[in-house]
Amino acid sequence: MAYRTTIPVRFGDVDKAGIVYYPVIFHYFHIAQEDFFADYIGIPYHRLIEEERIGFPTVKTVTEFYTPLKYGDLLEIAVHISRVGRSSATFEFGIYRKGSEELLAQSSEVKVCVRIDTLEKIDIPEKYRKLLEECRAD
Repeated sequence: MAYRTTIPVRFGDVDKAGIVYYPVIFHYFHIAQEDFFADYIGIPYHRLIEEERIGFPTVKTVTEFYTPLKYGDLLEIAVHISRVGRSSATFEFGIYRKGSEELLAQSSEVKVCVRIDTLEKIDIPEKYRKLLEECRAD
């Protein structure tokens, strides 16, 4: 089942052409990941990093942009997991305007579970693996 969060496009997110500068879209995906961890997994991402010393950095991304995002848009970002491995998970992101099902951009991102202190990959802890599996797409 997909998780959804809402993000407004702010003035500082757009470039001189009046559309969201594409690196900002990657920041939106990360905001959605943080919201996903807080709301769906049950631990704010900063606490996962600071207290459990675990992180999920992106090691691969494939992204497509279909329609420009503009200042004032209220975006809804859908997140689901397409694959859970021993030490990695593939997050799928889709961006929509709130209230619309038109896909504006999408990204598939492989994230590896690492020990923050060493950045070495580790097995995804079972309590998180279970929740990631539950958010797989049907």
